[in-house]
Amino acid sequence: MAVQRNVVAASLVCAALVGGVTGCGGDTSDDAVIGSKPKPSVSSSTAAATGLDALTAPQISDKAEAALKSLTSVKVDVSGISDGKPLQLKAAMSKGGECAGAMSQDKSTMQFIGTHHTSYIKANDTFWRDAGGKDGKAMVELLHGKWMKVPGDAAKDKDLQSFCDLDSFLREMSSDDDGGAFTKGAPTTIDGQPVVTIVQKKAGDPETTTIYVAAQGEPYPLKIVSEGGKEPHKATFGDFNKPVKAVAPPASDTVDISKFEGDGGKNV
Repeated sequence: MAVQRNVVAASLVCAALVGGVTGCGGDTSDDAVIGSKPKPSVSSSTAAATGLDALTAPQISDKAEAALKSLTSVKVDVSGISDGKPLQLKAAMSKGGECAGAMSQDKSTMQFIGTHHTSYIKANDTFWRDAGGKDGKAMVELLHGKWMKVPGDAAKDKDLQSFCDLDSFLREMSSDDDGGAFTKGAPTTIDGQPVVTIVQKKAGDPETTTIYVAAQGEPYPLKIVSEGGKEPHKATFGDFNKPVKAVAPPASDTVDISKFEGDGGKNV
């Protein structure tokens, strides 16, 4: 399961959300995403019971990948370095394309919501000003304190798929990027829940990725930590198969994307 560098590609993505909008954002307050940490376990010796303890590191990786692919929804919380700047992402996403989350990098902040039919993006003035280029000032005036409404299912929007549609997210995570061989690490706990650890390192590469796989119940990866490389990052996973509460904002708080597309873009 090539979850190491691909979690950056999938989670720390700064997609071109709308036309020339290419900034990253998000005040990553918990209010932006519905979710909670994995529930603590009272057991500390379940790896043997679930059979993971007897498996090799590559076999545990395969089990974890299969468990991820079976999910209908998940919450992801990522922090790391992208382009030399700290970046954070919190997102809850489903295979139906429902999502709710937020990103932040430097002084830019952005929140996003994806329903079955419409996507919404809300950002601070810095985000819109930087993203709008020569039209940045006009975008700030139109979108200050508002959500940009983008008609269309996020699961079908190539610019929103990577962090809004679970199928797309999982495809990115499971793609093979030659991240190196897996070895087994020492068992430990994550938020009180017992886990088995597998470590991936490529010869000649200073980066080391540690994956913490749940030793109780389904072998979901609960945490992934990448260290030693140019873009270290940490990702935690939770709320497995829980409904994503992607609720559209009030119409009075939205601005339709047509405001930017009409008259050949003269409205921006």
